[in-house]
Amino acid sequence: MNTAQSKANPILIITLALVTVLLIVSALVYLQVRGMAESRLGFSQQQDLAAELVDSKLYTQAVAEYERLLNLGGLDKKRQSNINYIIGNIYLNHLHDYENASARFIRAKLLYPEGELKDKINKSLVICFERMGRSLEAQKQLERSTDLNQTKKKKGGAIVARIGDREITMTELEDRIEKLPPSVQAQFKDKESKLKFLQSYVGSELLFHTALRRGLDKDKDVAEGIFQFKKQMMINKLLSEEIPQDIEISESEIKLYYDAHKEEFKDKKLNEVRSQIESELKKMKQEEAYNKLVKRIMGAEKVKIFDDQF
Repeated sequence: MNTAQSKANPILIITLALVTVLLIVSALVYLQVRGMAESRLGFSQQQDLAAELVDSKLYTQAVAEYERLLNLGGLDKKRQSNINYIIGNIYLNHLHDYENASARFIRAKLLYPEGELKDKINKSLVICFERMGRSLEAQKQLERSTDLNQTKKKKGGAIVARIGDREITMTELEDRIEKLPPSVQAQFKDKESKLKFLQSYVGSELLFHTALRRGLDKDKDVAEGIFQFKKQMMINKLLSEEIPQDIEISESEIKLYYDAHKEEFKDKKLNEVRSQIESELKKMKQEEAYNKLVKRIMGAEKVKIFDDQF
């Protein structure tokens, strides 16, 4: 009896050990499958939240949520590339942070070099470098993104000037012209006028790089001028967002203004001064909106004016 029991015990022990191992393996597989399902659910919810934040114009918070998506782990390189591309667009188009935008685009490009976003990423990088004032890097990026089998002298891409290693293409020249006010653009349509603009543009580039070599980008007066210009640009941007530009003026408002200012118009009829009146009324409404905006901000900031000091 004891001998039989002693022979059975090893078999029983082995069987129990195998059952235990199977239970452990099953538990691990279950936990892994469950974890993957929860991860997918978490990714989907996180992605929806990030997109919702963008729609709500909470761009900094949206970037943070997309960062959390990247930190979840387990994402393939294509998906990582796409998320970095989205973050880059937020920095470029909404936060106007061109350094972080270009860093994201470069990361997206390296993660998935031959993806369908390749051309868009290359174009975005050119925009970033241009807006950072790094036209040489923008030009190099533009050349890198061009098919090497194509000639540089394709439509719109002919080289029209060279400053050392820096090449200026017809595309770059025409882009600069397009950034001018419409009334000024009309002056540079034919060959001769474009050539004069090119000479002026090359002169400006030479002077700019000469100033850079002399360290004038760190000059105090230059820095103050840049600050004041940036300050005014920010104010103008805020006003364009807060004060409506497409104000509609009703016919009754035009008629009422005309009747109240007939002496100023002398013998002119309403139709002759309609556009003038409409323009004046729009200006008045925008000034009114401006004053309300300033008053509201002053109240929120608890501003005090000490007029007794004058």
